[in-house]
Amino acid sequence: MRRVRRLRWARAAAILAAAKLLGCGGSGGGVVPADATVSVRVEAAAPAARVSERFLSFSVDTAQALGGVFWDPAGSGEEVPVEVYDFGRTRLRRLTSELAPAMLRIGGTAADYVLYDVSEAPVAAPPAPFELVMTRAIWDGIARFARDLDLEILFTLSAGPGARDAALAWTADNARTFVDHVVGRGDPVTVWELGNEINGFPIAHFIRIDGAQYARDMAVARALVDEHAPGARLAGPSSAYWPPVGEAFPVMPEFLAAGGELVDVVTWHFYPQQSKRCPIATRRAGPTVMLEPDNLAAVDRWADRIEAQVRSDAPRAEVWLGETGNAQCGGEPGVSDRFVGSLWWLDELGRMARRGQPIVVRQTLSGSDYGLLDDATLEPNPDYWASLLWRRLVGTSILAAEVSGAPADAAAAPPVMTYAACQRGVPGGVVVLAINLDLERSVAVEVEGAASAAAETYVATAPDLYGKDVRLNGRELRAAADGAPPPIAPSRARVRAGAPLVTLPPTSYAFVALPDAAAPGCG
Repeated sequence: MRRVRRLRWARAAAILAAAKLLGCGGSGGGVVPADATVSVRVEAAAPAARVSERFLSFSVDTAQALGGVFWDPAGSGEEVPVEVYDFGRTRLRRLTSELAPAMLRIGGTAADYVLYDVSEAPVAAPPAPFELVMTRAIWDGIARFARDLDLEILFTLSAGPGARDAALAWTADNARTFVDHVVGRGDPVTVWELGNEINGFPIAHFIRIDGAQYARDMAVARALVDEHAPGARLAGPSSAYWPPVGEAFPVMPEFLAAGGELVDVVTWHFYPQQSKRCPIATRRAGPTVMLEPDNLAAVDRWADRIEAQVRSDAPRAEVWLGETGNAQCGGEPGVSDRFVGSLWWLDELGRMARRGQPIVVRQTLSGSDYGLLDDATLEPNPDYWASLLWRRLVGTSILAAEVSGAPADAAAAPPVMTYAACQRGVPGGVVVLAINLDLERSVAVEVEGAASAAAETYVATAPDLYGKDVRLNGRELRAAADGAPPPIAPSRARVRAGAPLVTLPPTSYAFVALPDAAAPGCG
């Protein structure tokens, strides 16, 4: 099977080279010199956007869930066999519960190689071209995990060659048996997604499904969901966008024009860089690649395009970033699971929240180098702590935040990125997220009108930018043996006129909560 995957990537390299794909990155907002004081003006009269209570979500790859092949955590560049994912681990459940409620996506490339057999005596091995079997026992573990932890499931249905007829039209027969099983049990699959990265099928499956064909497939899926899973939502096409290329082998525009009215959720995927595991790359991952503001802003460029298409052709649909991670192909060793990766992660969350995309799905909950958790030890990676702080502090009402006082040469300096929202669970409260990307200099952060207000600050730093240790207000974050997090306590002070809310060391981030802000938009 590994040889098959290498052949897929070899073919991908040849196809993309022949395509001569070109592009350029976008530019970011909220940029100021890192040696200046950042003055942030928060528009708190009304929310600028709203997101779901399950905004920060995560996935377990289908290959992991079913015991297929997944990216080698040792960084060999190959995919290696993995055991069926153990959703029953006590420590996994405890750590995951801190991020709930959320969406749990079961999807990924392997989703399109799955045969569904939930009978009492499932097949031991699936017929080609299927590679994996979803059995009743495996599904039981997934569903129990979701029910127990208040997770809704976004499930990617197989739309690969095995689920298609000779004319490459999708057939719903096998999927129907699985949908009926799930619905009959009352399991929390609230969104069904048809296929994974349809625009990537020439690479993953050696077939091309264009937007018009996918619209016809989606009509079949729409009828299936409406009849057999009423009340659930339907999603697709989960197109992958590459920096700075965008959607290679485009599907999204043609599909939306032909069948946009069929979907409830338009899903898309974005990784800002490719790890060394990827034999092809449009932006090769590196230690400081994602500290560049233009690279951070690339996600906005493609989100702009997708949202405009959806407004035109599928106005009733929501847009979800249905899969994202620090670097494609399992993450970049020594980068994606280190503190430096958290600066990118929080910036992307801030950007997507500011846009009002209701859901962002992180690849993955655990596994390889881009997991929130180390799958072998279940030790939290730095992005887990960043996610936990977001989950505890940031509400669903997002506020506009504007940086003022930046000098004319601000573009020459690394930026400080700022975002704001209503504070979770505190009527009238406001929380500001500030991310200092400067490798050498500290920055002071002010919020206009915050003088004499009570401030609760959570400053996250690391003794080594490329290490896994995270310190919150100087205290190391370490989970207990059962996965219980340590106390997450702020530093409290009253802001004096003319004094900054917080001073950020180089390459650090901070959440600053103002519980007494009495913001009209946060009532």
